[in-house]
Amino acid sequence: MSNAMITHWDKEVDVIVLGTGGAALTAAVAASENGSKVLVLEKTHQIGGTTAFSGGVPWIPLNHYMEEQGFEDNREDAINFIKRLAIDRADDHMIETFVDKGHKVIKFLHDHTPVRFVSPKSYPEYYARMDEALKHGTRSLDPAPFNLNEIGEWGELVRQNPIFPPLTLEEGGAVGGIDFQVVAERMQNNTVTMGRALIASLFKACLDRGVETLIETAGKELVMGEDGQVVGVIAETKDGEILRFAARKGVILASGGFEWNKQLVKAFLKAEFTHPVTPPGNEGDALMMAMKAGAALENMSEAWWYPAMVDPTFEYEDNVMAQLGSGRQGPNSIVVNKYGRRFVHEGTTYNDMPRAFFNYDPVKVEFPNEGPNWMIFDQQLKDSQLIVTMSPGEPAPEWVDQADSIRELAEKISVDPAGLEDEVRKWNEYCEQGVDPDFHRGTIQFEALTGGGGSPANNLGKIEKGPFYALPIYLGALGTNGGPKINENGQVVNFKGEPIKGLYAAGNASGNPLGPIYPSAGGTIGPAMVFGFLAGQHAVNS
Repeated sequence: MSNAMITHWDKEVDVIVLGTGGAALTAAVAASENGSKVLVLEKTHQIGGTTAFSGGVPWIPLNHYMEEQGFEDNREDAINFIKRLAIDRADDHMIETFVDKGHKVIKFLHDHTPVRFVSPKSYPEYYARMDEALKHGTRSLDPAPFNLNEIGEWGELVRQNPIFPPLTLEEGGAVGGIDFQVVAERMQNNTVTMGRALIASLFKACLDRGVETLIETAGKELVMGEDGQVVGVIAETKDGEILRFAARKGVILASGGFEWNKQLVKAFLKAEFTHPVTPPGNEGDALMMAMKAGAALENMSEAWWYPAMVDPTFEYEDNVMAQLGSGRQGPNSIVVNKYGRRFVHEGTTYNDMPRAFFNYDPVKVEFPNEGPNWMIFDQQLKDSQLIVTMSPGEPAPEWVDQADSIRELAEKISVDPAGLEDEVRKWNEYCEQGVDPDFHRGTIQFEALTGGGGSPANNLGKIEKGPFYALPIYLGALGTNGGPKINENGQVVNFKGEPIKGLYAAGNASGNPLGPIYPSAGGTIGPAMVFGFLAGQHAVNS
């Protein structure tokens, strides 16, 4: 819509930010630092977006928290590591911008806001065994616990993941080992951790700077001036009221990806995944607004992939909640396709493992691993690990397929019985030999991340004790990571590479500046916060 068509603005500010996740609130902090007037619009009834739902961990090379813990890092190693993972699918200048500016953003937040992190000593890098990787410590930052009372009534609106207890990453908040006394004390004191702590502390920084936030107010359309500059946003409240907001210095799109928009998923992604591992609401609003404004796009076929599992009785916001399932890295289990055949190293990172779902068989003319695929395991694994919501020692719920023999199990789940029997036999032989020649289980860091890395002792174990179980593994995602292309200032650019004046993007509402990679814990949030900050800073200073 042209600015000339609007005769009345409901509000005029310097910068408008769409979204309340890590990218959005960091952008709002940066934009408001020198007294600029900032308005944040959130379309849902909660704040925090996907970040609040997550571990809240940003991955930031060279950060000062690492240095304080005695972990060494250097610029060249960080840049080369990212380039190695990206395999020529990320712009070198954007990688260097991230490495050079990221640690400065974290230091700014430490010095000027309530945002605090800890460098976890017992949580290593996902790819620590790679030659190019950091060998000691981690670049991931664990949000410090934060008391929600500090943000008053807003504390009740911070989105919560119903699975995560109020423990930090190092305390086991995302990987187990729960200290129930600490959990009880924090719940009583209204103290939160992980994604909720990051969002609440960022939101406190916004409140301290006078940033205004409107919930249940969705950005619908960008307002363009006659010279092509973005000058405002048309929004709609939950009651259908249309509001027109002017932005004197810029609009920052940071309202998440498009994983809940089936039409956009089908149009852009390399595979039509079925199970977003995110809260509903990420429907591509920012993407559609940016496309209409003439934005170039990048990384559109990619997402933050995740092998999702479900307890069909567990719901969140009127949807069956896809969960960060467990067990696939452990012994006594394998993952197979419909032919009963293994097709991937089961214990690789959650972003890498589902990429094998895309393999194409030109002879059979099909994608044999498109899923659902199946985690096959025995009583030994069930007795030793929490698997989705199924605790050790409890009877298997009705939604878990089980049988007294591998053949009977295969028939139940419509997997080729002969193929599965043969694969289990072969797997058991590999366990006896202590080596997996097909996919090299027991060799990489992530499959026993906090236990010293993968090893035959940790990750190879026979499937031999009945009953035998099967759980489907679906193609899921922690969000999409393609979108409008941005430059080093977070400006959205057109197909000529020219900035669209007044338009910025960050987080999953932009194309990921590091390409399709997920370098370690916080691989999504790190770039989101850094380029959100750069966008907010540039908007008010340009």
